[in-house]
Amino acid sequence: MQAKRSQSGYLMEIPLIMAVVGVLLAVAIPHLSSALRKGLLVLGTLVWIGGLYYMIVIPGWQPGRRSGGRAWRLGLFLLLAGLFSLAVGAYVLAPS
Repeated sequence: MQAKRSQSGYLMEIPLIMAVVGVLLAVAIPHLSSALRKGLLVLGTLVWIGGLYYMIVIPGWQPGRRSGGRAWRLGLFLLLAGLFSLAVGAYVLAPS
């Protein structure tokens, strides 16, 4: 039996990938040089922003919920992505 398109599932791999990236960065960053630390932090932030986009803007089918509210979810994503980018940008651009 084929699932309907409106009932696409939620990938649990996305939060797991985000958690693994967060743990790896938390363990590795204190032991790296300044330039490598900043580069890995930027890459980790890009992974997190992609994960947030998937989890907030494209949540897939949700039981008992009509479609709609996409503008609100997009606004929430943009707010969170902006905060992440601002924090990481301030850290990367700060003198070492």
